[in-house]
Formats: sequence, C-alpha cells, structure tokens
Amino acid sequence: MNLWRIAWSYLWNRKLTTLLTILSVALGVGLISAVLTLREETQRRFEEEGQAFDIVLGAKGNPLQLVLSSVYFLDAPTGNMDIAIFNELKEHEDVIAAYPVGMGDTYKGYRIVGTTRDLMDFSYGDRAPYALAEGRYFEAPFEAVIGANVAQETSLKMGATFVGTHGFVDSPYAEAHENHPYTVVGILERSGSPNDRAIFCDIQSVWDVHSHGGEHNHDDQCEHHRPHDEITAALIKLASPAIRFEFKDLVNRNYNAMAAIPIQEIQKLYEQLLGMAKLVLLAIGYLVVAISALSILIGLYMAILQRKRDLAIMRALGATRGEIFGAVIIEAFWVTLLGILAGWFMGTLVCLALNQYLVAQIGFHVSAVRLTADLIAAYSAVILMGLVAGILPAWQAYRTDVARDLAEL
Repeated sequence: MNLWRIAWSYLWNRKLTTLLTILSVALGVGLISAVLTLREETQRRFEEEGQAFDIVLGAKGNPLQLVLSSVYFLDAPTGNMDIAIFNELKEHEDVIAAYPVGMGDTYKGYRIVGTTRDLMDFSYGDRAPYALAEGRYFEAPFEAVIGANVAQETSLKMGATFVGTHGFVDSPYAEAHENHPYTVVGILERSGSPNDRAIFCDIQSVWDVHSHGGEHNHDDQCEHHRPHDEITAALIKLASPAIRFEFKDLVNRNYNAMAAIPIQEIQKLYEQLLGMAKLVLLAIGYLVVAISALSILIGLYMAILQRKRDLAIMRALGATRGEIFGAVIIEAFWVTLLGILAGWFMGTLVCLALNQYLVAQIGFHVSAVRLTADLIAAYSAVILMGLVAGILPAWQAYRTDVARDLAEL
C-alpha cells in the first residue's frame, strides 16, 4: 500500500480546500523568504562597501551620517573640513591611500562627486567598482565619469554636456551652475554599488564652481587658493584594518574633524534599526504560517469526518492504524511542502521587484531567494508546524471504528 500516493490522491479530491490551504502557507513562507533574503543581501552589500575603506574623515557630527553621505551617497554631508587636515593625515605612516571627496551639487538628483584621478584605480578583493564600460577617466576639471544608473536614467552619452544644480535635492528651483558645464568622458560598468548612482569629476571642478562665484582663473586656483579650500570628506585606506580604532581615536582627539569606521557604523545601523524591523516582519510571517497550520488542521479534520467510510474500507483491506495515521500526516506534509515551494516562488518575485527599486535607489543588486542557514531553519520550522497540525486529524483517523463505519455503508 503506497501511502504517499494515497495521501496525494486524497488531497486533490478536494482541490479548492487544498489550494486555499497551500496559498495560506505560501503567503507566510513568501514573507519570511523575502525578509530573510533582503536582510541578508542588503547587509552583505552594505558591509562589502563598508569594508572598502577603513576610515572616513569629515566634519564633526553624526558618524553614521558621515558614512552614509560619503560612502553610500544616501544622506547629507556633516559639513566641510579643512583640506589641511587631510593633507596632514594622508602623510601619516599608517595611511597607504587617501582620497578627498567634494560634494555640493547634483544633476537630476544624482550627486556630483569631486575627487582625485587615483580613486578611479581603487579596487578591493575581486571588486573594481570604478571600472569603465566605455570612454576614459577624467583628466581635467569639468570632465565627468558617470555611473551606470546615471547613464541609463538621464540618457547621457559620451560627449554629452550637462550642468549641475546646487544642493542634494532635485528641484526646479535649485540654482544651476550654467557657466560650468560638465562633459561626459566615461561611463562606469554597473558594479551593484553606490557608484552606479554617482557622477565623478576632478575635485578642482567642485572648487571652481563654489569659490568666489566660480569666476576666477583655474591655474590661479591650483597654485594659490587650494591650501585654503575645503573638502566634504576623505576616504582612507590603512596599512591594516587592526589599527582602525587607534587611528579613529587619534583623529577625534587631536583634529577639528571626525573619523568614522564605515563597517562599524553599518553594523550598528543593522543591529539597532533594521534588526528590529526584521524581527517584526518575521513575527508577522510566522503568525501567517501559524494561521495556515490551523487551516491545515481544520481542513484535514473535516476531510477525515467526510471519508470515514474510505478509512474503514482501507482498514478492512488490511491497512493498520499506524498506516492510516501516517497517511494523514503525509497529507499534512504534502500541503506544507507545496506551500513552501509556492512561498519560495512568491518570495523570489518580491525580491526581484524590490531589486529593481534598490538598484535604482541605492545601486545595490539583490539576488533571488537563496537557501541559507537561516532560511533552511525557517522552512524546517514551517514543516514542523504543518506536521504538528496534522496530528489531531491523524489521531482522529487512527481511532476510527471499523465495524461501526462499515455498518453505515
């Protein structure tokens, strides 16, 4: 007697009830799958970017704001710092690379980031976030290299010109720097990083636009005014990640500037804010699954009452009480398993939809639902809940009175 086949046949004798129960399980599983995947993927991507640089320097203020604005281009900068501080710290014996960052303008909501040419050669691990898809890197002021999202959303092509507007909000009332147009000389490959949403240029461009109305001579600016210029932030790579905290304390104690450790700030953000959001959404998901388990229980229990005669015939043909019990448990397993598969598909669709949003908003690519330790544990818990829900109906079937039920035939 093939109990698996019998259980499968019984399920599809009541298609509507079975499908509705599978759907209820799938909704909960889909939510759990999407929450766990998005949480893990976004945290992984944030931490990957956060590990690119050991230290971010900027004006004193909120360290998380400094990291979000300078590394992820997601918040307003904390202010400006004197470039003399940067010039002194980049000569520190523990600093192996230092890149200034100047911001203040945007184009259609995308930040114009002034920096130095050597940042474009920066890579870490197997990632090259500034790799070119076409063109070349900037070599002179007002030459721009644009991210993949910028090129896609603004339709800027190689050789196109554009002007920046003051501030970080795309507004028709923002001041446009009409006298200082930029020319696109390069387009970055899509990197799945915040760089996809940025426009990079020589930092001199930012200084020229914002110093004394931007009208004085560039050569004079280079030689005479540069020591007095300010920068928004600086990205620092140290000789060893182990000295991040020591270097941070050195800066915060001795300079009119602030040092923040990107990976530390991002981890705190996830623990304090996003960790709680994850718990709330997971609780909702498990609540939906618990309600689904109740649906499984009620559906199977009602099915047992409706097919007493079938069970009595199975017993008369030699099926044991244990086999009857097992057949009902298998029905619960089938419903739960199909609900998990449908939920995985739903979760994948949700992740794909949110991936489009995240790529557009923060430049992060989120993969479809992948089996991780947390997700396997969640699916195992759902299966267990489904099997537990089948125990009462299975026990009811186990207790069937063969003689009485056959007499009713």
